[in-house]
Amino acid sequence: MITTAIAVLAALLVAIAAVIVARAVYFRPQLGVLLLAAFVPLNGLLVILPLPGIVSGWKEGLLLYTLICAWLRRRRVPAGEVVAPTILLPWWPAAAVFVVFGVASALISFGVIGFVGIKVTFFYLLLVVVLWLAPFDARDRDRLVSVLMGMGAFTSLVGIAQLLAGPAFLVSLGYEYGTQVRTSGGLLRVFSTFNLPFPFGLYVMLSLLVGGAVALANPSRRRNLLFLCFAPVMVVAMSTAIVRAAILGLAVGAIYMIVIRFRALAAPVIAVAVLIGAILPFVPTITSVFFSSSSLNERSGRWNEVIEKIRTHPFGEGLGSSGAAADRISTAQGTVFSGLSTNYQPDNYYVKTALELGPIGLWAVIALLLSSLLWCTRLSRTLPGQDGALTLGVGASIVASLFASLVATYFEIFPIDVYFWLLLGVVGCAAAQHESSTGRSPSDRAAPASRPTFASS
Repeated sequence: MITTAIAVLAALLVAIAAVIVARAVYFRPQLGVLLLAAFVPLNGLLVILPLPGIVSGWKEGLLLYTLICAWLRRRRVPAGEVVAPTILLPWWPAAAVFVVFGVASALISFGVIGFVGIKVTFFYLLLVVVLWLAPFDARDRDRLVSVLMGMGAFTSLVGIAQLLAGPAFLVSLGYEYGTQVRTSGGLLRVFSTFNLPFPFGLYVMLSLLVGGAVALANPSRRRNLLFLCFAPVMVVAMSTAIVRAAILGLAVGAIYMIVIRFRALAAPVIAVAVLIGAILPFVPTITSVFFSSSSLNERSGRWNEVIEKIRTHPFGEGLGSSGAAADRISTAQGTVFSGLSTNYQPDNYYVKTALELGPIGLWAVIALLLSSLLWCTRLSRTLPGQDGALTLGVGASIVASLFASLVATYFEIFPIDVYFWLLLGVVGCAAAQHESSTGRSPSDRAAPASRPTFASS
């Protein structure tokens, strides 16, 4: 009786909170985007929470509700009035080719069930539409950075706590050994509040790059200083996930930021890298885990088969024919996996794209990434203050994704796909607002001769 009363009370409190949030999001849809950004790292906790399966769709429901609110609350422009754009998206032609070709491929290859693959690949592109209707202002962008910093630090602490607790304790909580709880070379691969080590490692990488760029540009601010002090702990936590894509991405992203803006950090970073390189040979367990060739051999073993498929299917086998999307399509078709998935898991986003969409799709993806990177690099030199630093961090994350995609299906990993589209949209908002305030594109302005950054202080 008491248990039932507690359950009813909890449900009532959740309902009241949902109504309050729904009302707030209706009047300011940007809040819905921030809530999504804040809570997607916690989605993996649903595995051990006693909640109905329908709750797992909270993120899709929140985004769709936010989109509806943004559409309803959009500013109606009188006929004949010319207004400045709310968002700039110079990468849209490549994205349009990717979306159109991908949607057509999925529907032609799988029919109606192809919408599963479309959802996996393109659903969070709706975040850009929300930001077009309800753009982030400077305060929203600052809050997003705080969210990314805070959740990166929090999930890192949880990851370290998991490492100290050990696999047996995690299994006792309800996690499944071999699914969420994994080991490599006898070492636990921590996953924090995510469902797997891969999204955890990549999310902390993203937090370090974007948050680090903003913090380094203004280290005197208390939030930024605390983040910089905690960054080494985050690097350690990220490393315990044993996700080589995250380590590779963090390294190349840091190099990008040093080359573009923080050149004074080159010497200490090189010193730390040399020190780590000198220590690693004396820690054989870690060396064998991170530098084992068996994983690469396993990945490349089927590449000849993949190349043959690409040659015989110049337009690809269809969006969703491999990876996580293929698993969801199989599940939707009624397939039950008794063990590991029987669908091909490429572990390389470029191979996956070429297999599914052929050379045209691969070109669209690479064009999207490179055009976004060039745009962010240009803006990072011209946008003032925190927006310039944020754009630099987004550019670093794109560089990281270019390399991480060589060893992981990067853009198919939740919530990395959420943040990719969200950050591109946020940069577009910043660029549009600075253009409207100056009367010309920020990329056309001469770069400032000097900026008060960590590198120049």
